[in-house]
This record gives sequence, C-alpha cells and structure tokens, in this order.
Amino acid sequence: MLGYYALAVVGIVCAFYLASRGIAYLALVGMASDTRVHVGEQATAFSVFAWNSTWALFTAGISLTVIACATLSRRVSLAEGGASVARSAGGREIGPSGDDAEERRLLNVVEEMALASGVPVPRVFVLDDETGINAFAAGFTQRDAAVAVTRGALGKLRRDELQGVVAHEFSHILNGDMRLNSWLIGVLFGILATSLLGQVLMSSLRGLRFSGSRKNGGGGIGVLIFLSGLALWVIGSIGVFFARLIQSSVSRQREYLADASAVQFTRNPMGLAGALKRIGGTCRWNRLQCANRDELSHLLFSSASASGFDGLFATHPPLLERIKRLDPAFDGNFGPWGRSPEDAASASRAEAGVGRVPPAAARGFTAPAASAEMGAASVFLNQMAPELRASLAQPTEAAGALYGLLFSGDGEVRQRQRAQVATKENMAVAASAERWFDLLRAKDRTARRMFAELAIAGCRRRDPAGRAASLALVRDLAAADGTISLFEYMLQNAAARSLRPAVPVDGFFKPLPPSQVRTEAAVVLGVLAYAGQPADASAAEAAWRAGAARAASFGVAGLLPVRESCTLAALDNALGRLNGLAPLLKRELLTACTFVVRADGKLTADEAELLRAVADALDVPLPEIVTA
Repeated sequence: MLGYYALAVVGIVCAFYLASRGIAYLALVGMASDTRVHVGEQATAFSVFAWNSTWALFTAGISLTVIACATLSRRVSLAEGGASVARSAGGREIGPSGDDAEERRLLNVVEEMALASGVPVPRVFVLDDETGINAFAAGFTQRDAAVAVTRGALGKLRRDELQGVVAHEFSHILNGDMRLNSWLIGVLFGILATSLLGQVLMSSLRGLRFSGSRKNGGGGIGVLIFLSGLALWVIGSIGVFFARLIQSSVSRQREYLADASAVQFTRNPMGLAGALKRIGGTCRWNRLQCANRDELSHLLFSSASASGFDGLFATHPPLLERIKRLDPAFDGNFGPWGRSPEDAASASRAEAGVGRVPPAAARGFTAPAASAEMGAASVFLNQMAPELRASLAQPTEAAGALYGLLFSGDGEVRQRQRAQVATKENMAVAASAERWFDLLRAKDRTARRMFAELAIAGCRRRDPAGRAASLALVRDLAAADGTISLFEYMLQNAAARSLRPAVPVDGFFKPLPPSQVRTEAAVVLGVLAYAGQPADASAAEAAWRAGAARAASFGVAGLLPVRESCTLAALDNALGRLNGLAPLLKRELLTACTFVVRADGKLTADEAELLRAVADALDVPLPEIVTA
C-alpha cells in the first residue's frame, strides 16, 4: 500500500511538472501577436521543455502542498469519526425511541453484537436513499465507531441475514480494519484532489461567456483555464489509478477474514450466505447512489458497483467465491434470491439451514464463546421491558441508570451519593438514579454489566457538558465509600472510553517502544494473576509466567511483581503508560493477559471484569476468552 501511495505521489509530481511546462509553452505562443517574431518566440517558448530544476522544485512544492492540504482537510472533516463518514453518505442516525420496526430490529441486532463482543455500542445510521443491500463500519477508535446500513438491507433481509451483515461489520471493528479503512478515506482524498480540482476548473466554464475577441484575451483565457483543468484532471487520473489499487489491495483478503469472523459470532454461516445471495439476486439495483461511493468502496459490505466485480480494481472478492466458502453446496443460481424475503420463503427453506441456527457440530463448526455470549445478550435484550429500553435511550435517564449502578447498599453512603448527583445534576436525575438502584440492585453481575453498556451508550447522546458531568460523577460515586470494587473499576474505564472528549488521532504519533514499559506490562499481568488466584501464590506465579511467555516483545521475564504491589491504583498507572504503545503491541499484551486468566482453565467474574477494564483502557477489542 505504501509503495502504491509513493508511486502515486511521484507520478502526480512528474506529470504536474510536464503539464505546467506545456501550458507555459502554449501561453507564450498564444501571446505572439506579430507574425514576424512568431517563429522566434516559438523557439524561445520551446525551451521550456528543457529540464529546469527551479521549476521542478516549484511544481513539486505545489503538488505536495495540494496533496497534504487535501488530506488534512478531509481528516478534519471526519473529526467526529464514524458518524462523519455515515453522514457524508447520506446517513440518518436512529435510536430506540423510533416507531420504525425495521430500524428497531437493526438496533436490537447491533446492541446484541456489541454486548457480546465487548465493543461499546456504536452509533447506528440508516442510508434512507439507498435501495441496494449494503453496510459499512467506520471510525478511528471503538469510541467513535458507527455502523451504517442501507434501507434496502433493512427491507430485503431476514433477521438472521441482517445479523450476518452486522456481524461482518463488527468483525472489521474487532480485527482493526475499521481504523485503517477510515484513515484511508483521508489519505486517498489527498491523491484524488488533483483530479477533483481539474473537474472543478472545467465545469466552471459551463455557460460562461467571454466578452471581446481573441485580441483582448477573453477567449484565450477561457481556453487556458479549460486546458489547465484538463491537465489537472489527466494528472489526477494517476492518483485515481493508484487510489483504486490501494483500496483493492487492502480490502479483498480482509473481507474473507470478516466473513469468517462473522460466522464465529453468529454460529450460522447460512445467515451471512443468504445476505450475499440476495445481493447476487439484486446486483442490478445494488449500486450505491451517494456521490462519494467511490471514496467509500473499500468500507462497504459488498461492491458499490452494479456488476459486483471490477477486475483489477475490485475492492471485494468475487461474490460467488465468498458464498461458496460459507455454503459449498450453492449452485450459483441467484434467481430465487432476487425476490423479497416473503416471496422467496420456499426457496430459502430449500437451502440447507437458512432461517435457523444449525447445530454447530452439524455444520462442522466449533461454537466459540462469543456466540454463546451473543445468545446471552439476545436473551437479556428480549427479556428487558420495552419501557426500560426506551428510558435508556433518553440521555438523562441513561445517566440516572449509570449513577444507580454505582449507588452503595449502605444507606448512609447512598444518601451522600444522591446528594452529589443532586448537586452536580439536579433532583430529577438523583431521583432517577434511586429508582434504577432499586431496580438493578438484585441483578447479577452479567446483567448489571450489560445495563451499564446500554446506559453509557445513552449518556453518549448528551451534550459535551453533560458527558463531562457524567464522567466526573462516575468517578466520585465510585470513590464515595472509600474503596473501588472491580465492577466499579470496570465501569469507570468503560465510561471514560466513551464519554471523555475525543482527541484527534495524531498521524505522526510515535509509539512507545515496549522496552520502556516492561515494568508496567509485568504489573498488568500480575494484577490479573493474583486476582485469579487470591490464595495460591504458586498458581498465581504459574499463571503470570504463562502470560509473560506470550508477551515476548516486552521481555518481562524475571519481573514478577509481589502481590502487595499489584493494586488497582498500580494497574491504573501502568495502563496510562501502556496506552502509548502501537496497536499491535497492545493486542499482544492483551493476548498475554488472556493466557494469564485461562492458565487454570477457569474464568472468574473478577478476571473477566479486570480483562474488560484493561481492554477499555488500551482501546483494544476484547478477546473472545472473556466471554467464556
């Protein structure tokens, strides 16, 4: 990808040099008004094609400035993350309070997937003007992620098919593709800017009349502007060519990975296969209509083109190949799948397993822990009273639920906490927190954690001042009784991840080398080891060594910390430093953490909550082991 980008920049700079010299030649020839010196002036003008280092540096500076400014401006326009990308495609954000049954079904599926995977509930958008079947996930971090689905997908897909599509998009979030794909939007816009500028110049001449004759320069200026625009458009075609190559080189293999991960989540390959078959049956109408479809093509669930295959520039693998990896028995007949789900019901049932979740053993799949957790999330959401879900969609009620989860069982402490809420918020929110405390106090830790995730998602809809107030109160309420439980620590980290102000991602950020955070990595592994083995020192040491062996880049061997040093405060300080690591090193450390907690073959609630807190602090997707 970097090679393609470098070639694109070099090609644009060289072409701009040649084109500008050529336009200078035409301009000099055009200014010749006396035929007696015309030949001489032509000879002088022709010398512009000789190499000129000053001109080369000047044109290179202009070219690089245009590319850099275009990249920066596009990145600034996407400062809000996934929501900015979704809105640029015509997306409309939806919430649980809406009356549209299709939109509520989509929200249910997204929330199930978020609760099961440990990813913060992303913002959800519907592309109302798109009648084809498509979707994408966008954002620079899990905090600013958004999932967008076309109106056609909502109307044409059954629930299990929609679930397969959403699981595919969540896989892009978990596998790190979303961040790369979102960065590519800005990077590619930089090398496409020259072509767009040329189109703007040429289109600016439409309907424009030039007064006067060629003698006073009116027509000559128009021709010169047109030629300049044409030259920029041709030069920009180099950028277009390499942009398409970059998009295709990044996307194709990652699509296979996302398909495979989606099957792991749903344990139903036929749901995702059914969605792909419907795309095959409706590909004539599947072309995305938004103006920036080419810019977004590498983000999409399926190809944005009508054919679904673009040869060298294909951003997705062939549709039939994707389907056959999920359903080897498919014969390639898309005919029945071009109808609506109701009309194609009989054809759907004829396909083995479509419309139901087949037993994992019957399909040859081993059911992963994530699929079991997704089932638990589905049960949790289905059993929740509709009025409670509607309340959690209201920002202030969501804040009340978040505070209620932190209220103490001790009446005196709870009164102080209620007074804090009333002071920093108002009496209505304090009363709401008390109601939520009464409602949730008897729930188990899993249910309380899921309520917390939904409450945090609701609080994220508050204005910046409201989010800041919620985050400050979460810290104060957790510390009100003088101690921090593991649940409170996990909830603080989850709230901080979603509610703290967004910090622009610095493309020139230099990550910390792992050698500088060896001690911090050892402390994180130690906290997990001692939490899982509170009484057995030898078992804790064995668990720590199992994780240390998987953190080879950090070189923590021999740095086993003592139990007394592995406090939550020490963990907090260590994670603050470790957050400066590169993403791949964060994933390595978190993988090492999973080996610590599974060393004894069990996963306690304390270990699960600590692992969630570590993942939140590092802004890394939660490993599958946490859902075991």
